[in-house]
Amino acid sequence: MTLENHRHLSGVPSPGPERDAVIGAALSRAVRRTGAYCGAVYLLTEDGTHLAATVLCGSPPAVFAMPDRMPVDGPYASSLAFRLLEPVNSGDPEASHPGVQIVPLIPFPYSTVAVPLSTSEGRYGTLTLVWVPPRRRRLPEEDMRRLTCIAGGLAGELAGFAARGAPLTAPRAPVIVPIYDSAGREPGWGLPEVPGSYGTSLMYQVYKLTRALNEASSLREIVEVAGQRMLVPFGARCLTLATLREGRLRIDGHAGSLPGLNDEIQDLRLPDSSPCTDVIRTGTPLFLTDPEELSSYSHGTAPGAQALAVLPVGSRAAPVGACVLGFSEPRRFNAEERSVLVMMSDQIGLAVERAQRGENERALAQGLQKRLLPRTLGELPQVVTTARYLCAPTATGMGGDWYDAVCLPGDRIGLVVGDVEGHDIDSAVVMGQLRSALRAYAAEGHDPAGVLARSSDLLADLDTDLLATCCFVRIDPQTGSAEVALAGHPVPLVREPDGTITVPDVPANVPLGVPMNGAYRTAEIVLRQGALLMLYTDGLARPANGDPVMSAHALLGSVEQGETSLERIADRVIAVAPDHETRRDDIAVLLARYEGYPSGERCRIDRMAIQRHDLQGVRAARRFVRRHLREWGLEELADDLEVMASEVVTNALTHADSDVEVRLREYPDRIHLEVRDTDPNPAVPEPIVLSEEANAVAEHGRGLIIVSGLAATWGNSPSGRGKTVWLDIFTT
Repeated sequence: MTLENHRHLSGVPSPGPERDAVIGAALSRAVRRTGAYCGAVYLLTEDGTHLAATVLCGSPPAVFAMPDRMPVDGPYASSLAFRLLEPVNSGDPEASHPGVQIVPLIPFPYSTVAVPLSTSEGRYGTLTLVWVPPRRRRLPEEDMRRLTCIAGGLAGELAGFAARGAPLTAPRAPVIVPIYDSAGREPGWGLPEVPGSYGTSLMYQVYKLTRALNEASSLREIVEVAGQRMLVPFGARCLTLATLREGRLRIDGHAGSLPGLNDEIQDLRLPDSSPCTDVIRTGTPLFLTDPEELSSYSHGTAPGAQALAVLPVGSRAAPVGACVLGFSEPRRFNAEERSVLVMMSDQIGLAVERAQRGENERALAQGLQKRLLPRTLGELPQVVTTARYLCAPTATGMGGDWYDAVCLPGDRIGLVVGDVEGHDIDSAVVMGQLRSALRAYAAEGHDPAGVLARSSDLLADLDTDLLATCCFVRIDPQTGSAEVALAGHPVPLVREPDGTITVPDVPANVPLGVPMNGAYRTAEIVLRQGALLMLYTDGLARPANGDPVMSAHALLGSVEQGETSLERIADRVIAVAPDHETRRDDIAVLLARYEGYPSGERCRIDRMAIQRHDLQGVRAARRFVRRHLREWGLEELADDLEVMASEVVTNALTHADSDVEVRLREYPDRIHLEVRDTDPNPAVPEPIVLSEEANAVAEHGRGLIIVSGLAATWGNSPSGRGKTVWLDIFTT
């Protein structure tokens, strides 16, 4: 019977259980008589392009490791036996099949024997058996005769079905014929005297791991779940997850402890010869059962390790990392345990790839969001600014809120806070266009009403249905006057020097993008020296009242009256704003304090920029600090401030992967230093502990202990685009 003969029979009703019973009986007999680990009978699919499993035979988890489908022209023993119409033994070193390299059915050392199911009338499929080591050789002639005899008898039965007009194509799903035999298995899994208990107990761990991984969304959670489901059940001391990044292995997390193992794995390069790199290159798990097997590797093991199970993480063709189980005693892994560990590593790999995709998407969204916000805020000696940004807890991690501070012609400054509706990439893109346009209109010298009118026309011309609200304030530092224009946005608040909070009377107008009759109306207020102006978006509104102005008033009023640090005030406002669970919208806050001219003189202020990775910039920062303190007559503070500037700038250059800006400002009673970068992760002091291992892996933060000891006060504040590490040192 040819392949074409198979195809024309596809419309005939299935022979049903009778055929499957015959196949199951023959396959079960073959597995038992040859001592195989498991087996399968593969028949052609309806289109004749693939072999699909019709019956699988063995114990759990063996049957779950077998593939249920393979191409007829594939590099597998079953495919080759079907094409050549002769037995194929993947473990036979004397077998020769020119131009064909047999790929194992299961991704670790197994021997496979496939026998074609064929008669003079046609070919139907293959009978395939799998053995585990130590059988890595030709199948004994007696076993081969048994197998060939069973296959021949089964082929005759199939020919009989075909003669009666029944189709012999593979069914939609294979039939499982379990073999429950606990003889010779390791203790610890199930009850040996209860059929099926052993394999089911092993598969229980796979099910529990899979279910828990479905709820894990980060690499940290994946490692925690894997540790819970693999360490104790398999008696391991340590589980380490390492993924390949930029050609080197990086440890993403570990559970348990085996001294020295993580140090050996971290930073291994792919060309290095180690258990992890070998597994990643080949996609094949590695089971090192005793110190003798471990001794074949000079890297990637640890003195305390007596056995390792190293499993590929990711797709078999291109693993992205390795999961390492370390044991403090020699450990034998039988066939079932190896199958289960491979299944577990497959599930971990899927979870890791899902988590990495999520992290990449979040990083992309956060990176886009960061770059649409200003890297630095414009600032004049008479007007000090800072900002905070919190994204709404949405799936995209993106939003349309923005803030800006722009130095304008005539020594004036423009403050902007806006909000494009929505929380997706469209909102972020429109926000970026509006921000750029508004900056350009303001820099051209248009007044606040003109800036908003032009921005509204631009939004109306864009191909979008989104609207936006905006608040634009232009401050003249010479007089303290501030012209305020709103486009459907909450009114800014003014905190007077005595702590009183006022709400200016400003016309609301309509949002940007909405046609309006007439020009935008504005209002002018006068800022007294020391007054604080707060612009914000309506994300500050709490569910209890839903009024952003009332919420902002309460948040600003919660700041202690004696607090003079603009950064601490911003931190306080954000700290008591709606938390992550109750927040429904982005939050942008822009604070500006009008310093005026104390004692009739201008404040002394300067800044410098350092390119990323330019470690010579640390020396330049120290010289910058000392030069200005000498010019200001405060050279006695230079030593301490130099040390602090050096530590903070070094930390930013080393870990932020961004340009760094250093700002130095003189106040009547103190010197204020700021170091700004684009890494939003806060700088945290790392305590010096007694553990040598903990000290060895600490990457940064030790210098901040020095800052904490020398500065009168210090802090670090994220601003949406990055963070500012600031510190004060008193002059009196």
